[in-house]
Amino acid sequence: MIQPILQPQQATNSPGEQRKVFSVSEMALTIRRQLEREIGQIWITGEISNFMQPASGHWYFTLKDANAQLKCAIFKNRNRSARFTPEDGQQVLIRAKLSLYEPRGDLQLIGEYIEPAGEGALQVAFNRLKEKLKAKGLFDAAHKKTIPKVPNKIGIITSASGAAIRDVLTVLKRRMPQVPIVIYPSLVQGDNAAQSLIQQIQQANLDKACDVLLLTRGGGSLEDMWCFNDEALAEAIFASELPLVSAVGHEVDITISDMVADLRAPTPSAAAELLVPDQTEYRQKLNQFKRRLVNETEHKLEVAQALLDRLTAQIVHPKEKLIESRSDLRELTQNLLVAFRDTISDRSTNLVDLQYRLKSFDPQFELEHKTDELLIAKDNLVKTFNDLLKSKQQQMALSMQKLNDFSPLATLKRGYTITEDESGNTLTSVKQAKKAKKLTTKFVDGEIHSKLN
Repeated sequence: MIQPILQPQQATNSPGEQRKVFSVSEMALTIRRQLEREIGQIWITGEISNFMQPASGHWYFTLKDANAQLKCAIFKNRNRSARFTPEDGQQVLIRAKLSLYEPRGDLQLIGEYIEPAGEGALQVAFNRLKEKLKAKGLFDAAHKKTIPKVPNKIGIITSASGAAIRDVLTVLKRRMPQVPIVIYPSLVQGDNAAQSLIQQIQQANLDKACDVLLLTRGGGSLEDMWCFNDEALAEAIFASELPLVSAVGHEVDITISDMVADLRAPTPSAAAELLVPDQTEYRQKLNQFKRRLVNETEHKLEVAQALLDRLTAQIVHPKEKLIESRSDLRELTQNLLVAFRDTISDRSTNLVDLQYRLKSFDPQFELEHKTDELLIAKDNLVKTFNDLLKSKQQQMALSMQKLNDFSPLATLKRGYTITEDESGNTLTSVKQAKKAKKLTTKFVDGEIHSKLN
């Protein structure tokens, strides 16, 4: 309680009476010191009116209610920490000291801290809802859906005329302009904002036009952003089948929507950067993949060409095969003739020996006996000769068949042709054909003669 500043004195007419006389300044100073010492810091609430902010940066206004008013000042070194700028008609809660402005004798409040009235209650409500939803598991990481690295289409739920949508669209256009955008306009402040946001989230899930949603708005006071601390909105975010990114206010602002969302971004612009990659980086990676693909393709082509060259070198021309077969046939024929001559020679030698031995015995007996032996030997000789001749004929037929398989006629029967120049040389390339004056193309059943112009 304020103690009396002056003690009343008894009136006296004594000539020696001494009086304590104050100047106006002294009285004002005494009153100010008494107020500040006795009352000290107080919390006071009221409505802002006549708000002024001169070039000095100080705030001056009147704090009033229905029955009274007090002048108030919050100096620059104090108001710079405030989270908002007061407006006329706004209810506020102030921590201040009661003082006296001596030059005018006005009683005034010197504010040290200010917040919108009821913000303390909002913070309590925020903490209670946070604990409730946390207990229900709405913040659990296990329920967070994966945000696509490169979305096919992005849905943005925000005010269609706010600064947040302009910031988001600017960043998206710079980083990845190819990604289509669908804007779901909604209220982001006021009593109906939470229901408006819920309706747009549900509509986006019904449309299924996007594969990721962005819930966003710019900064503001706790009251301004209170709709993002709505329990029904938190349930709608949690129930969304589409992954949802929340970017509400500034980096220091945390809302229930941020906690329930699959991903929280500190600002709308930061959310846009998280949603889409930078197309410049993608172009660089694409160029790297292109160079690697070209190098690998060239290497594989070189390997394939080398293999083709080796296989081409192993291919034998039919003419060469025919020459080789003819050589084999001549060799087989020569061996057959040699074997035949050797057999005839051996048999002739045996016959001479028998004739000589015949003379050594009784002519008649020996003649008959030797005649029989001779006949037997002759039969054996004929049989052996016939067997040998048959074997050689079979070998010769087999060789002739092989020779026929590789002969030009067999090749012609399979659909191939042989082209010769006027000298009878077989042509194997277009260059040789261009040099020839006359061409003869042989088929299995005839020839065609042609000339090059």
